[in-house]
Amino acid sequence: MTLQVKDIITYKNETHSLYSEPLEGYLKTIRLPHPLVAPSSTCWRGYKAQWAIDNKKLFLIKWEGYILDFLKVDIKYLFPDQEIVFADWFSGSIHVALGDVACMIHNGHVPVFEGRMILQFEKGILMSEQTEWLTKEEIAKMIKAEDDLLSFDNL
Repeated sequence: MTLQVKDIITYKNETHSLYSEPLEGYLKTIRLPHPLVAPSSTCWRGYKAQWAIDNKKLFLIKWEGYILDFLKVDIKYLFPDQEIVFADWFSGSIHVALGDVACMIHNGHVPVFEGRMILQFEKGILMSEQTEWLTKEEIAKMIKAEDDLLSFDNL
């Protein structure tokens, strides 16, 4: 299992990795001329995206996808004649990584960050945000659980 490329978001003048894929719901509703293909094992979904929140609105500000024989396409492939797109199709939560990597789980393939911000959207409008931080005890439990799992796997 290879660590996958994450979407990026800029919010309050800071850039963070996302642990959500706000574009997935939209992609299921459209018919693309050619399906997206994975350019590498780090990007099985076939694209990467950059997002920004401005005036409580979620915008897709950059998108790169791959089709056919790894031909790179930009945001206009999804949204002709647009360079920045208001994400009015998106309702739900976006999980944003905060802080440093606290530990790695799933055989060292998945980073767990010190904290996360949960942003709740309704039709592209930010409705609420919540920040959660792991305690040292929670991090220690995760590390021990991972160590125990790895020890069990090696029996």
